[in-house]
Amino acid sequence: FGNYVEGARRQSDLNQAYDALMDLAGIIGVPPKALSLNGELGLAFGARGKGGKGAFAAHYERDTIVINLTKNAGAGSLAHEWWHSLDNYFSRMRNDPTSYLTDKAYERGEGVRPEMVRAFANVMAAIKSTGLRERSRNLDKRRTKDYWSTNVEMSARAFESYVIAKLQDEQFSNDY
Repeated sequence: FGNYVEGARRQSDLNQAYDALMDLAGIIGVPPKALSLNGELGLAFGARGKGGKGAFAAHYERDTIVINLTKNAGAGSLAHEWWHSLDNYFSRMRNDPTSYLTDKAYERGEGVRPEMVRAFANVMAAIKSTGLRERSRNLDKRRTKDYWSTNVEMSARAFESYVIAKLQDEQFSNDY
């Protein structure tokens, strides 16, 4: 927890993150413990960013394997950031800790089952066949370098939308 996250807020954030992670585990059909990615994934609340204008609501740190949810805007980002951590997890399994599998989904490499590599490649092929790619490119026209249209970002946004849709299918919602 960051210094500016008050005591009562800390418990509330923990409770909401727990509920969101339990919902996520149910949606993707894995035991809740699996979300920790072999116990490697950390979760921070308002502790690892600078805040202010233009700051991200949340982010995943590949080098420390931590998801940070900002104090004021982090709620709503957990599924998106968890996908980044999973994407990086499989890249780390291939001894490429600073990359993401979605960036190199067609490369085989040791440490990841071929079925998983194919699954990621299929996800990226499906994403690239939708309007998401063009919408993302349009967003990037306002930037100096691509962000929204990168495989890493498009896949996380698609996963986030998938989780929301699956919850709605079950007549649930969780905006954390």
